[in-house]
Amino acid sequence: MALVQNVEHTPETRPNPPPRHGIAERLWDAARIEFSQRGYHGARVQGIARRAGCNVALLYRHWSSKKALYLDILRTVWQAQAREIVALLEQGTGPSAVVTAYVDALMRDPAGSQIVIRELLDGAPHLQALVEAEPELIARTRAAVERIQIPSNGSSALRPGLDPTMVVLTIGALAALVASVHDVARIWTGTPITDEAWRDHLQKLLLHGIVP
Repeated sequence: MALVQNVEHTPETRPNPPPRHGIAERLWDAARIEFSQRGYHGARVQGIARRAGCNVALLYRHWSSKKALYLDILRTVWQAQAREIVALLEQGTGPSAVVTAYVDALMRDPAGSQIVIRELLDGAPHLQALVEAEPELIARTRAAVERIQIPSNGSSALRPGLDPTMVVLTIGALAALVASVHDVARIWTGTPITDEAWRDHLQKLLLHGIVP
């Protein structure tokens, strides 16, 4: 399923693939860390440049502003996770397959999931602008909504009365949150929690609830 279509873009939302060479690559990686830890409003171009080991002038040679850099990164994170989710959804149907797809895809990029979580907590203004310019960015949600309603192994796909879109949004939000707190969960547990343990936990929680 195509996740991007040819539409008109404003200068601030025009696609720009991630740079993969030299100082631009270092700035890109540094910006991902800065935005994941501080969000859009808390991030500083000086902090990004410092992480990349260069000056701010070099950053502005590649991006016109902090907003332009953030939009590029947010779009790239969203598209990469979407491709991964859609690919994983091809392996199965029903709620279990959707939970697994979201958890596996989002936990493979914790920094990206943190960027998305912080964007959502800010009210998602930049994500909304991207979706308005590129409606197909939300194709992964529609794909998941379709797959979650297809029964698997002879069982019902969803409990009657549940809205499939709300279910998928809940799964996605929880998976992104788990990916974001994955490394700090040891504060409460004393030891790291493996990806497999998180996947198993969310499967049981979302599919069977917390009451016996």
